[in-house]
Amino acid sequence: MKVHISFDKAAVERQGRRLEDVHRTVKTLFAVHDLPCTDDSDALVFQDRGHGDDFAIMWDVILSLLRADWFLDCAASCVWQDENGEEDVLAQAGKAGEKT
Repeated sequence: MKVHISFDKAAVERQGRRLEDVHRTVKTLFAVHDLPCTDDSDALVFQDRGHGDDFAIMWDVILSLLRADWFLDCAASCVWQDENGEEDVLAQAGKAGEKT
């Protein structure tokens, strides 16, 4: 399982934030659960550890991001990838979580 997250740099700056800080915040949320960032170029890519609870933990992190106004305002993409294919999480944001 992987999740790919990218941000619109202009949207991040309109929020008064720096892209580096946004990346650090997201990386920290995943790192708390020892979920590694395997790529931090254009998109941040986080991968499971092969543990049984990874699915639930990864979705908990994603849902917490979807509840944050700054994330929905700044994210360009958030794609879940697993053995069943890919899911555009942002397109499903209305179903997966609500802005607060």
